Amino acid sequence: MLHSGVFIGIDHGSANVLGSMDQCTKCGICNAHCPVAAVTREFPGPKYCGPQAQRFRLAGSVPEWSPMLCSGCGVCTSVCPNNVAISDIITLAKADIVGGGDRISLGQRLLNRPDLIGRLGGKFPTLTNTLLGSSIVRRIVESLFGIHRSAPLPEVHGRKFRKWLASHDQENGPIVSYFSGCAIENYDPDVGIALVRLLNHLGYKVQVPTDRCCSLPMLSSGETGPARARVQALVDALHPSVLTGQKIISTSTSCSLTLRAKYAAYLDMTDDKSGEVASAVVDACEFLLDGHAGRLRKCLNAMPLRVLYHGPCQLRGHKMGTPAVELMQLIPEINLQLSQADCCGIGGTYGYEKNKHDIALAVGASLVEQVRQFEPDIIVCDSETCRWNIEARTSVECVHPVQLLMRAIDGRG
Repeated sequence: MLHSGVFIGIDHGSANVLGSMDQCTKCGICNAHCPVAAVTREFPGPKYCGPQAQRFRLAGSVPEWSPMLCSGCGVCTSVCPNNVAISDIITLAKADIVGGGDRISLGQRLLNRPDLIGRLGGKFPTLTNTLLGSSIVRRIVESLFGIHRSAPLPEVHGRKFRKWLASHDQENGPIVSYFSGCAIENYDPDVGIALVRLLNHLGYKVQVPTDRCCSLPMLSSGETGPARARVQALVDALHPSVLTGQKIISTSTSCSLTLRAKYAAYLDMTDDKSGEVASAVVDACEFLLDGHAGRLRKCLNAMPLRVLYHGPCQLRGHKMGTPAVELMQLIPEINLQLSQADCCGIGGTYGYEKNKHDIALAVGASLVEQVRQFEPDIIVCDSETCRWNIEARTSVECVHPVQLLMRAIDGRG
């Protein structure tokens, strides 16, 4: 059954997040499971950077930098037996450290605006991809902006998804809204095309109300000041879909979790409009599994492939299990193995930064080793930055679950 945004706490503003520190019993489970603390001594762990340090922050300004080494994966929050919002506490601390964005580096500012980079690069995608594929250019970018030369930059595609959608004929049917976000519009159009085709196959007509960025990179790095206006504009663009009773479907677990819970937690957006949008947002795989599994089972062709599924970190925050796994298990003859890694390491924009890249590589090492041992034909993951990172590190094609389902429908096994 679909979970509403209220289930994961859209009513809870920053006061509730910070107040959850009182539930911390210092058991240390979060530290034991933290993928970053496991690979570097520079990060003291979520218990110390989160609820424990927050008690000192209440007493006044505390000079610190260690929260900036948190990747925001949310593993700590998911394993906490006392429901302490550990990763959110740390993220709020980041915003204080950088003054809401005033003290953010130029490189991080660029990483925080993937929509801007995509739009500018998309005007001349071939030239952009050629330049960003140059080792000389990447070394210059690393020197000037601190973006690591080996960070997995995706290819820019321009407006491929929008152009395809404009020429794509859809039959009349129940209307659903698709929040494509900046990744689909600029970097990952094939995921959006696969979702629209899949929903059409199930009888739905899809509309795409906006391609605005959810601004998670800004929020997770503490650049909350500039994020507020962008976020409000996105909520305003999505709200008309809510008024007509539509679900807002997302193919990005990070974008959907941001819409469902993080605007309230980081920006105190607990007004009715924001809450209504948050409650309408649903993960694509969650939507497909709820009431559509029977029909999908009948139209999925055999796919005798070795498939490795990596559930992204943000998936835990949705508290909806692993709907992608249940959907893929409907495909005949599939050989499906689940990732044993807590995190692929990239952490959104975390692994792109020069001073954190080695930490990201160490965090994702176990996943790379599992890929080496299992030798999958294809890897599946719900999050775009994770897919780009996994494919770059393993040289194995990494796709979204809806792409795999659509290939099974098309008989491309």
